[in-house]
Amino acid sequence: MTSRFKLIALIGLALAVSASGGAVNAGEPIPGVDVKLGKNPGGSVIVVATTDREGRFSARVRVERGEYAVSTACAPRRACPPNRLLTLSIDGQPVRPDAQGLYLFPVGASLGTVMLSGRVEIFDRWGRQGETPR
Repeated sequence: MTSRFKLIALIGLALAVSASGGAVNAGEPIPGVDVKLGKNPGGSVIVVATTDREGRFSARVRVERGEYAVSTACAPRRACPPNRLLTLSIDGQPVRPDAQGLYLFPVGASLGTVMLSGRVEIFDRWGRQGETPR
């Protein structure tokens, strides 16, 4: 096999590369992503946590009655991939995105705290985590 064919084979197996130069694969954690919480609709949005090096976060947040939205964003001056997947639990109960991709949850009590926890990771363009496309 000539070096030309080896190069073509290597290009065919190339992985996506992040801005920092590391490989980016489905299922890999994304550190440094801000997790935001805001009252829906129209409430101000605050950063309640930032993911650790394993892509995990947790935060106990004081809330009042109403509906809330949870979102993620790259921290200022930090590059992170747009294909992020948020796995979210509120007080230990999983929260799934609605049809528009919003993570919404209601708070029925007049005032209290909720525990947000989860993980932010890479997903592939087909929306699968850590799977090889077929």
